[in-house]
Amino acid sequence: MSTAAGDLPAASTRSERRKERKKERRRRARREAAAAARAAAEALAADPEEGRRLRELEEAEAAASDRARRAFEDAERRWLEKAASRAAEEAAAAAAEEEARAAEASTRDKYNDEHRDETEDDGEWEYVEDGPAEIIWQGNEIILKKKKIKIPKRTEDKPLSQEEERPTSNPLPPQSVPVASQRREPSLSARELLEKVAQETPNFGTEQDKAHCPFYLKTAACRFGVRCSRVHFYPDKSCTKNMYNGPGLVLEQDEGLENSVSRQAVTNQPVGFI
Repeated sequence: MSTAAGDLPAASTRSERRKERKKERRRRARREAAAAARAAAEALAADPEEGRRLRELEEAEAAASDRARRAFEDAERRWLEKAASRAAEEAAAAAAEEEARAAEASTRDKYNDEHRDETEDDGEWEYVEDGPAEIIWQGNEIILKKKKIKIPKRTEDKPLSQEEERPTSNPLPPQSVPVASQRREPSLSARELLEKVAQETPNFGTEQDKAHCPFYLKTAACRFGVRCSRVHFYPDKSCTKNMYNGPGLVLEQDEGLENSVSRQAVTNQPVGFI
């Protein structure tokens, strides 16, 4: 037991000595490497050939760097010159285009001013020759200049064409009842009739008016159609072509419904508003 306790300090001392020896070996290796590098540097500095080689290498690196810098500056200068020339060409082209546009506009305005009176008076005036033509000699060419004067056009009484004599609206069919009433007394137009009814009826066209359909008054259409229980104002004249001679409107037939009789009975009943 005492022997084991006595060996512990010896072991710790041995390990410490081993660490110290390793440190010393590393320190000695570093000193030797530094001394060798210093000796090599002194030898190179003392050798004239090595010094000349180092100087040539430094000069070559400096020359290469100078050439790269000059090449970059030259390329940049050429790019700036091209950009400036391109901008100058674009500005010159824009200026020339603007001048051409202004000249064209000036020429057009001048031409319009000179021929404005002629174009305005073409409908009421005409130009006729006055006197003999003037002969103008220009070198080997002979130019005849005719003098013209402006006189009003001759108007002729034109008979009314058949299109102008036609009525502006389609006539009523001969078998209709309104024809006889129209012959006896003049009928009111739809607007006059509306104004007359609006003056006579209080709250006309509102929900309180139970006699007239507000939907038809506002939109000229009612989803109930002829089944609506309120009054619709229909015009007595129409300008539609072939209104009485064209194909008539047929009733919609729905073959898919089984109870067609009950549907027809419901359709014929008037619908009122709630």
